[in-house]
Amino acid sequence: MHLPFNLFKFIFCTLLFINSILCYDPPKRYLHSSVIIDDRLLIFSGAINSSTYTFELFYLDLSKSFDNNKLTWTLIPKGSLPVYTWRATAVLSLDNSTIYLYGGYMRNKNTYDYDFSNLVYTYNYPTSTWSTPKLSGDTVPARQNIKGVIDNSGIIYIFGGYNITNITYNSGYLYNDMSILNTVSNTWTTLSISGDLPTICSEYTADILPSGIIVYIGGLEKVSYYADNFTLVNMNKIKLFDTNEYEWSQMNATGDEIDSRIYFTSVLTPDGYIIIFGGSTYTATDADLSSVNPKLAILNTNKNPFEWSIPSDSKVNSPPSIYGHTANLYNDFMIITFGFNLDTQLFSSSGQVYLYNIKSNKWVTTFDPSPSPKPKPSTTSTHNPNISSPPLKKSSKALAIGLGTAISDQPRQHPDILQIPGSNQNELY
Repeated sequence: MHLPFNLFKFIFCTLLFINSILCYDPPKRYLHSSVIIDDRLLIFSGAINSSTYTFELFYLDLSKSFDNNKLTWTLIPKGSLPVYTWRATAVLSLDNSTIYLYGGYMRNKNTYDYDFSNLVYTYNYPTSTWSTPKLSGDTVPARQNIKGVIDNSGIIYIFGGYNITNITYNSGYLYNDMSILNTVSNTWTTLSISGDLPTICSEYTADILPSGIIVYIGGLEKVSYYADNFTLVNMNKIKLFDTNEYEWSQMNATGDEIDSRIYFTSVLTPDGYIIIFGGSTYTATDADLSSVNPKLAILNTNKNPFEWSIPSDSKVNSPPSIYGHTANLYNDFMIITFGFNLDTQLFSSSGQVYLYNIKSNKWVTTFDPSPSPKPKPSTTSTHNPNISSPPLKKSSKALAIGLGTAISDQPRQHPDILQIPGSNQNELY
């Protein structure tokens, strides 16, 4: 009699286990990471609220059609992250086998203490294992609110960002240096760039064009080390970094007026358009984050100068005002996942994603994995802009490896603290 009961118990528990994997209901989140590998949209890390974080790895199957509010998430049990992390950047290797997870806030899963002992974790997709690579070269401090990109030689570029130095007051520094991680040799290098440097900046978006030019849009900046306030980057002031020459320049974009923003996303289409979505505004006098207008805009990098436009149908069936989400491009669809809804002050539902068709320039509710027929090659399109805008202000050679300034990562909760180098005093401002 025990044998049938034990067999039934085994089968029942097995079915429960399978159901928990195939019918996974992920917690709502924001400030997470996502990549696409082998027709799977992988989601991991992020914050559930101001004191709770998550480490699960799960995916949405993109090989099948689905409605945007009828989703089947699948948990990868062996893929749990070794740490809690949020406000990090995730970059996929050239062969789509490895995720490089760098930076962000990190907490030890056992002690819950902040732990920046390992700044880079790699996920091997074929074996579903996380590991800590042995890296050599320059010492690169922890950074938050950054976006990494990878070039055709396997080098990851990390620009500026925020480095928390005081956990108690949640304060730290903004930077404008450029660090590169060679994924072939596992070597860090902080580039020594003479000449023009951009202002210190974080919370931007980054996309690398086929020409090797990295396009940095938006974010939060400080015009000088001793300036009193942080300001939003003008969306027309596009930072450009040439990975071939290791040179900075600035493009003064034209076109429609676009609100400055932070915590937004961007994707680069195959025909040279950068689509931004969502985000929030921020001012030093207004502690609350607010929605932006328009929610969606397109930057045409085929024109010189680059040109902003707002698609006429982009407001029809548009998602709510969200920030801290992610955006990934798969065939004809930009897929928006999770985030925080500024309209309702609630987290976006885990049972819904938002789909933007980049061919029709419309928000849609049904995902079709079949790509549209490829358009005929354009004879006028180019991805190598001829920079004719005025150069950035000259900087001294002493600042060539980057300048840092203090900022509180959560301006709504704590006063910003300026840490004066060479002084033991903190100055409130």
